[in-house]
Amino acid sequence: MLLLGGLDPSGGAGVTLDATVAALHGVEPLPIALTATVQSARGFSSASPLPASVWRDQVRAVVGDEAPDAIKVGYIGCADLVAAVAEVLRPLAARAPLVVDPVLSATAGGMEPGAALARAYVEELAPIAALMVPNAPELQALADGDPAGLLRAGARAVLHKGGHGEGDEAVDVLWGAPAPVRFARPRRSCGAVRGTGCALASAIAAHLARGAEREAACRRAGDWLWDLLDTVSPRPDGRPQHLPLSRARTSP
Repeated sequence: MLLLGGLDPSGGAGVTLDATVAALHGVEPLPIALTATVQSARGFSSASPLPASVWRDQVRAVVGDEAPDAIKVGYIGCADLVAAVAEVLRPLAARAPLVVDPVLSATAGGMEPGAALARAYVEELAPIAALMVPNAPELQALADGDPAGLLRAGARAVLHKGGHGEGDEAVDVLWGAPAPVRFARPRRSCGAVRGTGCALASAIAAHLARGAEREAACRRAGDWLWDLLDTVSPRPDGRPQHLPLSRARTSP
């Protein structure tokens, strides 16, 4: 599974976490860092794009060994880089499902992406995406809160995550089938946890790589993450904490 995103030095998000999730699901990770970030559980400080010549050559090298069975893209950081990533992935996404996690915020705060980045995700990556996985604030920024806007832009499916909602249930909704599919689970009282969006998108991509249908991949990945969050208790100080992947069960 080809993974592209940010390199988080704290390990709480980005391609390091993605690679761990892929391995937990029985898939070989091919992690490519697009940006080097400065962040931790205390917040997001900055991001520096890595030289395009480096990550382009890395992609060519790893896919030259073996074509990926799925692709996952996470944090990119700027609109110009989104366009460059889309250019490189376009031929690969024609043969393997591309899961796009349109990262526009950080759980710990501090990220200010701007409207240009949101437009780039819609214009450049949605047309080649098998699945886009936005949370509620991201969907608002991308398509005024309407999944149909991303489908019209070319995405074959959209999983609207419900973690930012309210009520006793967290409801993810998969759009793109003949009718929307709801995945409702009791809301966990675990406080703020970093890396949940990265982990969910990577788990979905891993199931797709192993041949699961889209609905089944979304359901299994969501159930896996929900079980993992059951092991997390809120911090007394309210500060975000890392997703405890060391406690995660491996995928059957």
